[in-house]
Amino acid sequence: MNIYTRSLVTTIFIFLIGVMVGISIDNYRMGEIKKGLGESEIIWEDTRLLNMYIGKLGGEECKAAFEENLAYNDRIYRYGREIEEKIEATTFTPEAEQEWRKYVLLQFQFWLNSIELKEKCGFDYANVVYLSRKESIPADEEVENKLQSTILLDLKEKYGRSMMLIPLTANAELETINMVLRHYSITTFPAVIIDEEHVFQGLTAMANLEDYVPC
Repeated sequence: MNIYTRSLVTTIFIFLIGVMVGISIDNYRMGEIKKGLGESEIIWEDTRLLNMYIGKLGGEECKAAFEENLAYNDRIYRYGREIEEKIEATTFTPEAEQEWRKYVLLQFQFWLNSIELKEKCGFDYANVVYLSRKESIPADEEVENKLQSTILLDLKEKYGRSMMLIPLTANAELETINMVLRHYSITTFPAVIIDEEHVFQGLTAMANLEDYVPC
């Protein structure tokens, strides 16, 4: 075996080891994503059943349901950011994108849950839905997404329990999301829907949004 052949074999060997290590790392990340998502699904199911229970008994458990719903909102949002970071670092597992779509559905379920709880119990918090696109978007839209996300996080920090923040991916290829886009005639992103009535398309300043969030 000459020096060139040995070099080629060594290069291929190192490449294969790198691929195997990459796959192992991505499989670990995928396992962590699925583990966290399973925990989030349990939290959601617990909240959903609690509100079904309230529907049977009346409104005497509204305060407890509100606390549970708020805790769920905080946990699922933080977890979604963790999934996003892991997906960005993942190369070999396309299943990670499917896990993100499941997360989007959980957020959509949370939105429906917040609407129902608000109607049944008469709470005055604002449901703030944030719609943005991911993957293969113009650079200026990506910049606006980051700015809008920062604005909404600042708004959430300022108003706390008076605001439910619900981020949804507009191009997740989900019919539920597509129906929302059609219903509100949303064609420009990022977009914000407040209390299922007020729609803002394109980058929107904090001052324009907070008029619709109760103090």
